[in-house]
Amino acid sequence: MIMKKSLLSLSVIGVLLAGCASVSDTGSLTPGRLFATLPDTCPTPDAFVPTAQGGVLLSCPNFASRAQPGTLLRLSPEGQVDDLGQVPGLVTTAQPMGMAFDESGNLYIANNEAGGNGNVLKVQFQDGQVAGSQVVAKGFSSPNGLRYRDGFLYVTQLQMPKAGKGDMVSGLYRIPAEARDLEIASDLNDSELIFHDTTTNPKRQFGLDGLVFDDKGSLYLTNFGDGKIYRLTLSETGGVLQSTVFAQLPSEVGLDGISIDSKGNLYVAGFLLNQIYQITPDAEVSLIADYPDNKGENGAIDQPADVMVYGDKLLISNFDLMTGKGIRNSKHSKPYTVSYILLR
Repeated sequence: MIMKKSLLSLSVIGVLLAGCASVSDTGSLTPGRLFATLPDTCPTPDAFVPTAQGGVLLSCPNFASRAQPGTLLRLSPEGQVDDLGQVPGLVTTAQPMGMAFDESGNLYIANNEAGGNGNVLKVQFQDGQVAGSQVVAKGFSSPNGLRYRDGFLYVTQLQMPKAGKGDMVSGLYRIPAEARDLEIASDLNDSELIFHDTTTNPKRQFGLDGLVFDDKGSLYLTNFGDGKIYRLTLSETGGVLQSTVFAQLPSEVGLDGISIDSKGNLYVAGFLLNQIYQITPDAEVSLIADYPDNKGENGAIDQPADVMVYGDKLLISNFDLMTGKGIRNSKHSKPYTVSYILLR
């Protein structure tokens, strides 16, 4: 059954500024190391999700070439790579980004498919290879991050042009995992939209991106353009009870994927500046990895899109594609890699 929720916006719930500490450089930045070299089928790696067998799935939307189909890779704990095949989308092959498993091992992905065909898919496997997909929800303009919790998919939409004129609006959706072909309008009228934000940085009109739950059920969200990390307190029925700005980082960083360890420390990918940040439960922000423009060799961090705590490692996907003013990356090039840093 599709449960309809009331939209709670920033203007309704308020924004409580908290933990807006300045960024500190510990003076002992952590070097990146090479975890895996990726095949040509994955020139722009994006999101991670751990598997029940101890490995990791990696999404490859392949924005480096729209003609190259999106695919999924499986990484072993030792960094060995298996190609699981292309993911079928609504019109063409999918361009998979955020991913999550449910309790039964079903995989869901945020498909940022070209031509305004963004959707959320449930992926079907046969003999360990991608065999098909079902559409959970469709009509997204730019679905990005995805997490699963208690029967629902939480999906960020990076840009919502239909939400109005002026600064870009982005949103967070709560969608029943059992839904099929649910229509999303991608404006402020969707009943599944539980939170939205407006990005004020005129240089980076991108909004809500990475997301992660802590063990108490609080949900943390990054705003790419404004450098904010929100903490949302949710009700039992999925509504947003409270929103706080848990941490404020420089807007030029470009906050992307986010992960959390067993102690409650957050780790965030600084997409635009080849940086990784740690934020403690007390909202103390530290820069723990910082790289100049590079080719991604030998584990160098090269436009990090996602991070994932993996044992004593923090895995980092090197997107290595976007260029332009304020972006350290100067060109897309081989090798295509996943890096890691050792966690202290």
